[in-house]
Amino acid sequence: MRTYPKARIDALTDGIFAFAMTLLVLEIRLPTDVPIKDGAELILRLRALAPEYLVYIISFFVLAAQWRAEIALRRVEEVSPEAMTWSILHLFFITSVPFSSGIVGRHGDLASAVWLYAANMIAVSALSLRLRAIEVVPEHRVQAKTHNIGTAVFIASALLSVAMTFVEPRHAMYAYFLNFLSGPLARWREGDA
Repeated sequence: MRTYPKARIDALTDGIFAFAMTLLVLEIRLPTDVPIKDGAELILRLRALAPEYLVYIISFFVLAAQWRAEIALRRVEEVSPEAMTWSILHLFFITSVPFSSGIVGRHGDLASAVWLYAANMIAVSALSLRLRAIEVVPEHRVQAKTHNIGTAVFIASALLSVAMTFVEPRHAMYAYFLNFLSGPLARWREGDA
């Protein structure tokens, strides 16, 4: 069976994560067609960007957590064609994060924008789970389970954000703050194991 050098996949992965994380902040812009006359007006315009900045923060740390999980668990030197295929699909959805972040940042009061973002986040998470299932060496299985808890919390927060759109779409993105529970839940789970 043909394999691929892990170093090449890692280089591509690092580059895509870095680029996607950088593009996120470029989505936040003050309107160019509205003149700003003084500092008070600038502050008002910056405050109006709060929903977009919130999505930037969430997306940046989601991507950082995904990247961290990838580098923490891969210990093989060569990657199977199956793992390569799943990695490429995972990276596709990673590159989609700036787009879905931009949409929900500008239109977070619309349920469909929240759904698009949640679908992107669930795809990233599900593919991350798949990669961990096929790529993690046996001695790192326990650590992978800890990362899986965080991924499960993330998927749950994405689903909660979708559910919240049926009540108040404007506040749906706050569901992602549940991800701060990932660390304590993982530590609690490790204590039970």
